Amino acid sequence: AGDIPMEEDSIETMKNRMERSIQMQTMLRAFEARDRNLQDSNLSRVNFWSAVNLAVLAVVSFLQVYLLKSLFEDKRQVRT
Repeated sequence: AGDIPMEEDSIETMKNRMERSIQMQTMLRAFEARDRNLQDSNLSRVNFWSAVNLAVLAVVSFLQVYLLKSLFEDKRQVRT
């Protein structure tokens, strides 16, 4: 008969620990959702600026090729 209160205390302790575990898991899920949203936002921003950098790089490359070609063009008129 002396074991029943100890078992009830043990069950109550397990119940409290389970409730704390559920609270912790809920909090961790909220943190994970917040971090995932931040990560998605950062990914979009990085992709946008990478595309901008790529476009600028392409424009500068074509401009440099054009300017280099114009330096070596023979601008004298050839009379035939």
